[in-house]
Amino acid sequence: MSTIRTFLTLFISAITLTANAQVEVSGTVKNYTDSIFYITEVGGFNNFTRVWRDNRVKVVVNKDKTFEVTIPEESIGSWYIKTGNESQIQMFDFVKGENQKMIVDFSQPYPLHAIGKNAGDFNFSVFLRDSIENYYSKHNYFERTRSKNIDSVLYYRKMFASYEISLLNKFRSTHLMSDTYCKWLQSKYAYEPFERTLVENIKNRDSLDNATISKLMEKGINDEYAALNTGEYNDLVDFYIASKLNRKSKTLTLADRFNYAADSNILSGSTKDVYLSRFMAWLIKKPDSVYNPLFKKYDEIVHNKKMKQLVISRRNDYETPKTESAINVNDSKTNSLIDIFKKYRGKVIYVDFWASWCVPCRAEMPNSAELKDKLKGKNIVFLYLGYNDKEKAWLKARKQIGIEGEHYLLNDKMIKEADELFVINGIPHYAIIDKYGKIISKSADRPSNVYNELLSLVSK
Repeated sequence: MSTIRTFLTLFISAITLTANAQVEVSGTVKNYTDSIFYITEVGGFNNFTRVWRDNRVKVVVNKDKTFEVTIPEESIGSWYIKTGNESQIQMFDFVKGENQKMIVDFSQPYPLHAIGKNAGDFNFSVFLRDSIENYYSKHNYFERTRSKNIDSVLYYRKMFASYEISLLNKFRSTHLMSDTYCKWLQSKYAYEPFERTLVENIKNRDSLDNATISKLMEKGINDEYAALNTGEYNDLVDFYIASKLNRKSKTLTLADRFNYAADSNILSGSTKDVYLSRFMAWLIKKPDSVYNPLFKKYDEIVHNKKMKQLVISRRNDYETPKTESAINVNDSKTNSLIDIFKKYRGKVIYVDFWASWCVPCRAEMPNSAELKDKLKGKNIVFLYLGYNDKEKAWLKARKQIGIEGEHYLLNDKMIKEADELFVINGIPHYAIIDKYGKIISKSADRPSNVYNELLSLVSK
């Protein structure tokens, strides 16, 4: 009964959280002939679960050049605008609950400009971008941060973070900005030098000495605000705990690793809650015999309802009820890949094997959408095949990504068939079939690199 009560409470919380997790954006478009453009998440991970964020929202421009759209922003996150024929044009941040009124002028290098309430928070990104481009060039920043000397790299990264803080203070002195957004930026700038050094300059984390680890963890742990708001901080905490565990002599089970963080005093407060939430989100594919005992302990320790709801949703999205051989949303009678391919005989087929849980797969989807736009009207079909995925998670990911096309979820038989036909060792995996049904490439280039090859095939 307690389990049901907990689930219902979290379900109600989820509805409330979802309702508030949005930004209403409206405005006027200038110097643009198309009727749509896109607002897309830059990418990156959810702070509490480290699930990849890649929402893509289509913006429809009305005949009077106005638009209205709802952006599913759960906290504060980075997005960018792009058209069908262009790559990333302008990057900016949305703050949950801060609705924005825009002028979108495509004759400008940075088309989006906010006006009215909340404009200061949004427009800071353009001010920042212009200033840091000059900084990069003047200080030879990228070359200096590629050094193998960690002390040198950290020095220049921290200098850059100080510069960002000074820009924030300068902009804030003449523009109205929210305390919420400014505090988020300040925390991000504080931890980013260390997180970026870890990601970009450390090749083998397992072999780091204590001195280097101490330098990377200079800011310490158990920062309550950063735990709840700063992904860079939590990534450093993950690294720190992993470095502790790697120094233990015996082979550790998943339970050992979970209990180390859960039972020790090394983490506390929201830092411990986030670490354990990330750990549980990572376990979604584990059997009940492994997952359930750890979740029971997690449920007793963590009291943050939002974190719990995200963890439970993550598991539920993966653990869907078993269906019949399903899974083809277009034709339930399809039983093999060959049957699918035959439906599109006469067209060039670009096959994309992907899954909701595959971060590189999802990261490539904006490029796939751009490729489709470039080849619009050509004799080609884009075939998206869900590979080793669960139906509910797959459908949810399709909705989030917002990419149109021919979608099928493969059953075990079809996956085996795909492995044999295309020698799939991992995803994303791409293939090309010509208009006569012949496999041209068992392992084709990704959408970002395959345009010329496909254009040549459809032109024959």
